[in-house]
Amino acid sequence: MLTEILLRIHAARLTRRYLTPKGSSVYSPPQPDSKAQYLLYIHIPFCEELCPFCSFLRVKFEPSLAKAYFDALKKEINTYHNLGYRFNSIYVGGGTPTIVPDKLADIVLHAKSLWPIDQVSVETNPSHLTDDILAVLKDIGTNRLSVGVQSFDDRVLKSVQRYDKYGSGQQIRQKLSSVVGMFDTLNVDMIFNFPNQTAEMLTADVRIIKEIKADQVTWYPLIISKSRKQQIATSCGRMNFRRERRLYDMLTEELADTYNAESVWCFSNRPGLIDEYPVSHDDYAGLGAGSMGYVNGALCFNTFSIPEYIRMIEEDRSPVLSIRNFSPVEKMRFGLLLKLLTGSTSLSAMKAKYGKHFVLHLWKELLFLLVTRSAVFRNGNIVLTAKGRYYWLSIMSTLFATLGDYRDIHTPPPVLSKTTKNTPQPNQTKP
Repeated sequence: MLTEILLRIHAARLTRRYLTPKGSSVYSPPQPDSKAQYLLYIHIPFCEELCPFCSFLRVKFEPSLAKAYFDALKKEINTYHNLGYRFNSIYVGGGTPTIVPDKLADIVLHAKSLWPIDQVSVETNPSHLTDDILAVLKDIGTNRLSVGVQSFDDRVLKSVQRYDKYGSGQQIRQKLSSVVGMFDTLNVDMIFNFPNQTAEMLTADVRIIKEIKADQVTWYPLIISKSRKQQIATSCGRMNFRRERRLYDMLTEELADTYNAESVWCFSNRPGLIDEYPVSHDDYAGLGAGSMGYVNGALCFNTFSIPEYIRMIEEDRSPVLSIRNFSPVEKMRFGLLLKLLTGSTSLSAMKAKYGKHFVLHLWKELLFLLVTRSAVFRNGNIVLTAKGRYYWLSIMSTLFATLGDYRDIHTPPPVLSKTTKNTPQPNQTKP
């Protein structure tokens, strides 16, 4: 337990350091490598309702704001085209990207008119698995659909305010079953270690996933930023990290007979199928308010203010809020962090990318992995052990929680409209 605590502390400090910009206070998107192909991440921040555990940038849907936002997105896409970026795949996240299906279609088809896109991934919620929205997703060439479920247990769904929004666990299960086979990949996003979630509830969730026969399930631990802790404590109890490893070990064991562990939290029924676009793509550009990109060793964030994002785009100004240009060693460390998310990485591949002295530069990190028995060297690969996989899950969840804190700090409070100014509003931030 002490090692896990120290790892979380170190991961949080390292992430905060990487979030500190270097350079001027005026930023533009990084220049692309003319020979490289990138992934295009597009952020849609609108939701019908706001879940208490989510710390990504999202706000309650307002039609007029959404229209202006999608117009701005199209202009930002044009900017990246003019800069010479080449994209071969799109990932649309949120928020709820399918909240305005025709606008989503317009954005994706516009991008496909500019680049030869061969992979389209879209996130959605169970309530949007309707015939009309599914038809739109098929029409725009969606290959991979990721549905945010979190749990099938009605007690958990009610405590995190998802039952009334998306239906009971049984209703969600039926909707998912109806779309199996409709897309190349159906991914289901789940969460474990909700404070009021028992081991029996988690086992039941695993059984349902197997019965549905989803192509892939991404099972995250509960990751919350500091501002979310009180909301979670009020709705379903206080976080308990002490049992997280026990639940994780149980989860991976229960899934092992049906799903391959393609990363520390992504499990697929086909080898090589993985949910993590930062792993499958070394570089990706983030478009939209609050989006993050990593291009040529530069970590970039767009402004977290939706009105400011729209205004800057309309004024032909860059919406980039900050850029951290990584040093050569920081690039190596960040690359190792992401590659080991899959559970292993090739030493020869890392040396080819970062130079033959890769091991010398990261000897402390590699020594830690060996001394703590978190990894072994096998056939020229660094391979995480069972202990190491959980340690990596702890590191990555801490990284995302720290990113949530960063978003919270940089997200302005919502401006209430005349119709809502007398109604208490939840915190509207997301990492």
